[in-house]
Amino acid sequence: MKKLFIIIIISVFYSCNNRTNPDSINNIELNESQKQADIDSVKGLISKSFQDIWSDLDSTKIKNHHTNDFLLLENGVVWNNDSISNYMIKARIRADKQQFHRINRFNFLKTVHNKSTIWVAYDNFGTWIKENDTLQTAHWLESAVAIKEDGKWKIQQLHSTYVGK
Repeated sequence: MKKLFIIIIISVFYSCNNRTNPDSINNIELNESQKQADIDSVKGLISKSFQDIWSDLDSTKIKNHHTNDFLLLENGVVWNNDSISNYMIKARIRADKQQFHRINRFNFLKTVHNKSTIWVAYDNFGTWIKENDTLQTAHWLESAVAIKEDGKWKIQQLHSTYVGK
């Protein structure tokens, strides 16, 4: 019985010490190609999220690109996944009725890779088109924070400031 108890204690100790610690991610050194691959992935995530959410107005894609605690800070307004989804419903009806679509273009300014997070600053340009006519253009200066969840990069926070002409 005493031997069994000692074996159990050693097994528990061994498994606790070998369990992956979330903080250990911050101790892993990434090489430059891994960092660049992550940065490219996050840039693609930003581009894809704007296509799916703000151009295609598809609220079902929000959870593919945003964390559950996502926040967008835009010109003094705080948005979350629910408020964006509610906005998408109205915007989708308006876009379908008026037959226009949005095209996005990004100019990435700076990225910082901190192992478990990536911060990105970029210019975001939106163009609304109906057939061959440009209806409107807009420019925002934005930053994003992406984190890795279950092996996939997701946007946790966006900050957006409208840039006047």
